[in-house]
Amino acid sequence: MSWYTVRRGRLEYGGRITRPAFKAWCATKEGTEAVSRAAAGIGFSIFGRTRSARRNLWRALEAASRTEAFAAAVGAEPDHFMQVLADVSYADALPRATLAARRVVLVPRAIAIGRAQAGAFGRLHQDHALAALDDDLRSFVIRQIVTEMDAALRAASPMPRRPVQGRDGWACVGSRVGTVWMDSLWAGPDGTGHVFMYELPKQGVSRRDAVALTAAMEQMTGAVTTLSRTARDAMLRAATLRRV
Repeated sequence: MSWYTVRRGRLEYGGRITRPAFKAWCATKEGTEAVSRAAAGIGFSIFGRTRSARRNLWRALEAASRTEAFAAAVGAEPDHFMQVLADVSYADALPRATLAARRVVLVPRAIAIGRAQAGAFGRLHQDHALAALDDDLRSFVIRQIVTEMDAALRAASPMPRRPVQGRDGWACVGSRVGTVWMDSLWAGPDGTGHVFMYELPKQGVSRRDAVALTAAMEQMTGAVTTLSRTARDAMLRAATLRRV
């Protein structure tokens, strides 16, 4: 189960966090160091200090996640995430088309996730809902919040007739994986793929417009796929220069 989900066309906090991502984080350099610090403060443990330290860190995170303050803080993040997608949609350097006098824009995940994480850190790193957590654990949680929202959006498989509502009149109407936008050696999985944002009419998308919108999205995906990786990287950099 993911931390976030899409219900009735909206990205929402699911009400609880799950442990697999935490276990994976414990195996990273940052996680190993956090566990080692926690283990140094533990005396004799029948289960071993490292194992006890991991358990204590998880219990601290789980306890924090059950508070109203935590639920309110992480529950507000989907609006911020969708606002980022709406804001990035105005970047002139990104591929776009106009259908029925409304814009559809290809938004690389690399831009959206980078901005979303920066915003989440600014809001949550000093938030009292996470104050009791180890500093590295707190950083992991904030990054994971954005990762989980991104995953939930893609898992919803948005379509023109089944959009995920955004902000300022925009909605996510498509998601594509595979296209590499920057060097994956340092960008990681966030450096690939893109979503499509559309200025959604209040009455929704007609069947005829949905066909045209799908064709436009496929055409844009095909166009960026034929570009060299250098050209895609340049497009990405030009789009990031826009401040919103």
